[in-house]
Amino acid sequence: MSMGRKIEFTISGEPVAQGRPRFSNRGGFVKAYDPAKSRNGKQHVRYAAKHAMEGEEPLEGPLHMRAEFGIMMPKSLARKRTPRSREYRVKKPDLDNLIKLVKDGCSGVVYLDDNTVVMVTARKIQCAQGEAPFTRVSFEQLEELNASLLDSS
Repeated sequence: MSMGRKIEFTISGEPVAQGRPRFSNRGGFVKAYDPAKSRNGKQHVRYAAKHAMEGEEPLEGPLHMRAEFGIMMPKSLARKRTPRSREYRVKKPDLDNLIKLVKDGCSGVVYLDDNTVVMVTARKIQCAQGEAPFTRVSFEQLEELNASLLDSS
């Protein structure tokens, strides 16, 4: 296994968060399924991931996932005359659910099992005025476990 391999790609469009599972009852059996928006979002991620992999073998763990989610500025703010730059997004969607959808969409393409993702670094921002929404992702193979992530002092 070659160490330190890295895959990076950007997905254009509004980031999609993993939705709560929906349930249907047919013939006395309860079935859980993905909401349509989540299903479509995963397909979009999977398409971008396949394009980025270009026939390469999936990465093997342990992996570090980095992600940046650029969410469209609300129209009410975009109409204001004073240009606004990027800022942290403290409203919906939830960062955990954004990460979950990308991990699910990349599973089986970038890596075989999302259990191999052992570290995640992510942020969600509100795009600057006039900036298009995006999701930027990278997965990198980790070589060895260094000192503790958090200091015990």
